Amino acid sequence: MDTGLEQGVFTKSARLLVANPIIIVPGLVIGGVAALLDALLEPKPNSLDGSYWLVLLLGIIKVVSMILAVAYTTGMADAAWRTAKATIADGSSAFRRDGRHVFVAMVVLFVAGIIAALLAPLTVGCSFVLLIYFFIYTMAAAVVGERPGILAVRESIEIALSRPAPTILVVAAITIISVVMSVAAEAFAGTPYVGPVISAIIIQAAVVYLTLVIVGEYRTLKKL
Repeated sequence: MDTGLEQGVFTKSARLLVANPIIIVPGLVIGGVAALLDALLEPKPNSLDGSYWLVLLLGIIKVVSMILAVAYTTGMADAAWRTAKATIADGSSAFRRDGRHVFVAMVVLFVAGIIAALLAPLTVGCSFVLLIYFFIYTMAAAVVGERPGILAVRESIEIALSRPAPTILVVAAITIISVVMSVAAEAFAGTPYVGPVISAIIIQAAVVYLTLVIVGEYRTLKKL
């Protein structure tokens, strides 16, 4: 069966990751800082003084950290595909240029996620599968294609509808790699001192690899 998926996109994504391990760094740093701030600012039990403001502040920190991580990782992945070399500057440029696109797209996906959760009992979880299937190219469209948030979501849906075979293959890859990543990360999580660090690196490496695959496929489908 001709999937329409670029031959070797999975292999090339792995090569690009090995050649550009720096793509992992922003996600690790942003995640680490966000976790530290969360631990420092978490409202104390049985204390209502200022707790609402702290919850709001923590929410803002999480949203900003997600936007930063997505923009930097996707922007650097795109640079790796274009030039075979990614730098932190590529991530900074993507954030400045497309941060607002990512934010709007995240809001739309958040709403879609709530709807999928409400439908999950009626669809035996299929709503979540459809959520991933139709919105898989959203962040690539927002950063690589520089589409405004809502248009990025729409383009992802259009690609998924017009190119079902490669999209299914990418979704299957995400599922398999996510399971393997979870098992590997869990295996190291309990190791004293270095365990959480190794676990975080494994998770971020998997995220970056999947981002490279999605960006590579998006560039192929859009002939970029």
